[in-house]
Amino acid sequence: MITIIFESLVAFVADALFAVLLQSPKRSIFHIGLTGAAGWFVFLIGMQFFDKVVATLLASLTIALLSQYFARILNTPTTIYFLPAFFPLVPGEGIYRAVFAFIDGDYSTATVYLNGAILVSGSIAVAIFLVDSIFNLQARLKVISLSKK
Repeated sequence: MITIIFESLVAFVADALFAVLLQSPKRSIFHIGLTGAAGWFVFLIGMQFFDKVVATLLASLTIALLSQYFARILNTPTTIYFLPAFFPLVPGEGIYRAVFAFIDGDYSTATVYLNGAILVSGSIAVAIFLVDSIFNLQARLKVISLSKK
């Protein structure tokens, strides 16, 4: 558990520094780091119970929810939080290994790595879509309820 907390703190620092590199607004850097750290924490906990794809989905849902929340609180775009926070979850290693296996001529291994990378990327996309849809539905329902009054 100490390792998970330490890695989450490192993710906080890494995401905050990546936010500085992307020239995010100064008032949102702490929240960006918090979003990334929470996502990485959920990912590490999820890896103890599920496979990588499900753990990534749970972490992505956490990141997407916090991104939407902080974007509304601080009146900033959601992508300010998405980009740095999803950085640790992107399946760069799987894509690298797939390309390396393709170059090496080991097509079956390359297919396995590429399939895993596509599944992880898909779980990130599904989480963003689900949370965005829920927030859009909530906003529409709010407008409808206000127009009926």
